[in-house]
Amino acid sequence: MSAMSAMTTVKRPTMALGLAAVVLVLLTLVGLPTPLQTAAAAAVLILLPGQALARLTPVTDFALGALLVLALGLATLTVVSTAMFYLAVWSWQACVVSMGAITILACLARARQEAAS
Repeated sequence: MSAMSAMTTVKRPTMALGLAAVVLVLLTLVGLPTPLQTAAAAAVLILLPGQALARLTPVTDFALGALLVLALGLATLTVVSTAMFYLAVWSWQACVVSMGAITILACLARARQEAAS
């Protein structure tokens, strides 16, 4: 399968999720007015990674999917923050970048799933 045909099989939500992660990470690091920065940080730290990871599962029920998004987002944030704390490298910027990277990696895994199907 060529690279161009693989790109056409990747669904828009996967691409939008990955792009949103990149944009929101950059906006969070650059700085926004406080209410917007809070919303962007919550999206980058919990919602985007949770959504990206939940899309890797075969769950089709909306309520269960929404719960899974929150649970996976919070669990991932807990693991990343705890690991950074124990390694003495915790900073909010590093946490934002790490969670953005996890989101992008999960989107790449989803894109591979979509290309294979």
